[in-house]
Amino acid sequence: MQSLAGILFSPVGLAPATASVEAFHAAVRAAMGPDGRMEILTHDGDPREPARLSALFATRGRPETRGTLLFLHGKGGCGAEWMPDAVRALRLGFNVLVPELRGHPPSTGARITYGILETGDMLRLLDLAESRFGVARTRLGVDGCSMGALVALHLAAAASPAALWLQAPFGDMQAMAAHYLHRATGLPAFLFALPVRILIRRIARTEGLDLSEADPMRAARRVACPAVVVHGEEDDLVPIRFAPHVYEALAGEKSFWRVPRCGHCHHADEPQAVVRAEYERRWTEFFRLRLA
Repeated sequence: MQSLAGILFSPVGLAPATASVEAFHAAVRAAMGPDGRMEILTHDGDPREPARLSALFATRGRPETRGTLLFLHGKGGCGAEWMPDAVRALRLGFNVLVPELRGHPPSTGARITYGILETGDMLRLLDLAESRFGVARTRLGVDGCSMGALVALHLAAAASPAALWLQAPFGDMQAMAAHYLHRATGLPAFLFALPVRILIRRIARTEGLDLSEADPMRAARRVACPAVVVHGEEDDLVPIRFAPHVYEALAGEKSFWRVPRCGHCHHADEPQAVVRAEYERRWTEFFRLRLA
């Protein structure tokens, strides 16, 4: 059980993140122009499990007059994976806010919690961005990938942003956990169904972390802002069968883009790489309309 918990709650992914932080920062500086501003923010996270968190904020200037895009990476990912998205957002005139989620360096924290603590972390980050730069939550868009899409759902349920872009979300936590363990070990997913249920109950009893709070379906039912679900039909890490339940539960205006011949976000075969022009057109039209 301890070994399974280590796989599921470690901030380490199935493969190491390879995006360059230096290249990301250089691209952001180039995109924000001569009047722009970039800062690395640090702040305390949810006090239930204290952590010191890091995020990049960038703007082309006068951030209080602009909409803002918040980008949320997945398990084992990093903020630098959002380089093309952050550059595009800046060139369109948006502010960008790119955190390193708890447990993902340089942010601290012993484990991930699939949105339970991360939601509190992000609410504190938004408070800081509002007080420091005048960022308005009424003009906030959120783009989340994989586990980051789950965090985005919980944040949207709590903070009501203007728009939500969900890449490769999943609605069944236990089934996704069994599938992830299958990918990590090579053993059949059905072998993990019972151990996952036992593990979840044990963590709730011994550590006070009730993973029912992370239920994506419960969060999705409280999300009323416009939302787009994007999922590659060949995604092996989060199979597309996990997405329709989330989509159906969303309470507001929504659309579901099933992308043929594409895999998982922030992988070489992600929709943004395979159908780049179509992806950028849809993404741009969606956030321009909602954050203008």
